Amino acid sequence: MVHPYIINTINALVLLVAGLIGYFANPAKPPTALIAPLFGLLLLACTYHLRRHNRFVFNTVTALTLLVGLLVVWRIDPGAFSWSRRNILLVLMGLSCFVAAGFYVGTFIRERRLRNNTIFKDDL
Repeated sequence: MVHPYIINTINALVLLVAGLIGYFANPAKPPTALIAPLFGLLLLACTYHLRRHNRFVFNTVTALTLLVGLLVVWRIDPGAFSWSRRNILLVLMGLSCFVAAGFYVGTFIRERRLRNNTIFKDDL
């Protein structure tokens, strides 16, 4: 099983790298293109606390990941969709966020079913 802090690190790096590629590839350099990399840095900063199993941080990271996924997907125009670099990066970032949120919820459900916190015993 993959632990939430590993999924969070991968998702944050995807947001950071893909967001910076999208920002520097656009000659206009719009400041809204830096939203995803900033959230990537924020999620990366929460990795330490996820490793320590802080419940508040775990719930906050899940909510932020869903929020970023929705923000990224809303930037795609479905009427004029083409497989351009911008849209591929947006789809990649949105898919990464939704998959990460699915892993977070799955881990939470599995931990609740066991009720003895054995999921995280190997990394404490």
